[in-house]
Amino acid sequence: MSIPTLADAHEVLRRYWGYADFRYYQRKAVLAALQGRDCLAVLPTGGGKSICYQVPGLLLPGLTLVVSPLISLMQDQVRALRQRDVPAAYLSSTQTPRRRHAVRDAVIEGRVRLLYVAPERLPSLSADVAQLRIALLAVDEAHCISEWGHDFRPHYRAIGRYRRLLGEPRTIAVTGTATPATRQDILRVLGLRTPVRVVRSHDRPNLFLAARRFRRERDRVREAASLLVHVNGTAIVYVPTHDRTDGVATVLRQWGLSALPYHAGLPGRARRELLARFLDGRCRVMVATSAFGMGIDKPDVRLVLHLGVPPRPESYFQEAGRAGRDGLPSRCEVLWTNGDLTLASKLAGLDVGEPAARRLGEARRLGLAAMRRYLTTRGCRRRVLLRYLGETVRGCTGCDRCGSGQALRGPRPGTGEGVH
Repeated sequence: MSIPTLADAHEVLRRYWGYADFRYYQRKAVLAALQGRDCLAVLPTGGGKSICYQVPGLLLPGLTLVVSPLISLMQDQVRALRQRDVPAAYLSSTQTPRRRHAVRDAVIEGRVRLLYVAPERLPSLSADVAQLRIALLAVDEAHCISEWGHDFRPHYRAIGRYRRLLGEPRTIAVTGTATPATRQDILRVLGLRTPVRVVRSHDRPNLFLAARRFRRERDRVREAASLLVHVNGTAIVYVPTHDRTDGVATVLRQWGLSALPYHAGLPGRARRELLARFLDGRCRVMVATSAFGMGIDKPDVRLVLHLGVPPRPESYFQEAGRAGRDGLPSRCEVLWTNGDLTLASKLAGLDVGEPAARRLGEARRLGLAAMRRYLTTRGCRRRVLLRYLGETVRGCTGCDRCGSGQALRGPRPGTGEGVH
């Protein structure tokens, strides 16, 4: 069989996705996979990361194994691929044994080209599946290797070992946000020695960045409601804990907003229904924990508010990046109190004193310190975030400190206390 070419990739892109050409960074990643090279692709939200492995997966002889962090994300991607007549499937703990056997049979018989699994399922893949020719190993949302692999998702740190057991197939790791240190960690864990690195700037020029401190919780929620009332589009309000989703959503409904709470503690069916209501416009405001993040693809989110402090800039970029995916001006603002920093420290596990956790704790301390700088800086907020992510900022396209992007400011009732 001849080696697939970039022309072949263009034909697959046109046939299944209806696009005439790849974006520049997509083309580099796809070409690396076709040439048998490993690749690390860091593309911001909305950058078309999935195509970087889905297109090669339809061209390379053998199975493309995709490691994905969330069942809901796997379900959404497989559903979207099947709608394009792409033979894709997933294996998860939510399936019945009969359904899992049916998927395995389809894979063994060659009726599946892309198989999605969580990292925890890699050890339990049947010998038949594991011994198939793995043409491409794709690690989606690869930042989870560093962000989740140290504690509650340890199987992420073992993906490199399973890769060796699979014969070290060509591998592509994709993510939307990664510091230089995170990129190195991903490469080390996966065992990618000389990969093609495709790194696009994290900067999203259409997003206006802002932050304000509040002394009283009621003032903060009132300001959030006032901002949301004037939004021409949909919005996401991130809060740090499950119970706050209900409380804030209740207050927002009192302002006449169609707001609903979303968190990981809800049953799967309830979460799917909430997501459907948000995507089709029946819900204008989703009040959510960080569980409402990866895989949320709604182009007209005009405002992302944080009523609390994310633990690190990477998390903030991932969540704020839900805004303005259509490229139109949108606003991202943190409304915070001093108590939020204390809570963020606890949620990040910075009070853990075991020696084995010291290195992880130091990384988390650095992340939280960067968020503190972002909130309290007298200079450009965009510069603080992008420097943390290893980038040089030439100019600000919109933040409340630089005074640019005035059209994005929206109503400012003035209940917040500025940080000076």
